Amino acid sequence: MKKIYSLVMLSVVAVFFSMEDMNAAAKKKTVYYYYAENCEACKRAQNHFKKPESIKANGSWDYNGITFIQYRIVDENNKLIHKNINKRNAICSQIVKKTGKKDIVYYDRDVYEYYNNKGIPHYRKEGRYARKDEAFPTPVFIIGDRIILGFNLTNINYSISLLE
Repeated sequence: MKKIYSLVMLSVVAVFFSMEDMNAAAKKKTVYYYYAENCEACKRAQNHFKKPESIKANGSWDYNGITFIQYRIVDENNKLIHKNINKRNAICSQIVKKTGKKDIVYYDRDVYEYYNNKGIPHYRKEGRYARKDEAFPTPVFIIGDRIILGFNLTNINYSISLLE
């Protein structure tokens, strides 16, 4: 009888832990990270999120339970890598379609409208006294339904917290 009870308890524990593992995998957080080699803010971001030097272009790494998938957007000669720009545009367009909003770009303390101009992602905002209309700077973090421009830890951490 003790063997049967022990076997049942072991089975229950095994099922519980396997369900916990499945839930953890389902809740995995992903950040799409677009960078340029000559970008100082990108280097600070990579140091902060402990990007291994062995990671090649379009690779990924894990940091504190977050998977960073990186895409380089310019080559050694500072020429655009259109394949990666197109991936970024596709993800941004999916967010706009999913949310029904274009105000998904966060830069410093402001929220901007996303749009695509001749294949290059842009952000804009027209205010009473100011107008902003520019191409995305680097680095770019796409986290959930948000596009974070620049290395702003407050915006990045808040957006990551929304994934939970």
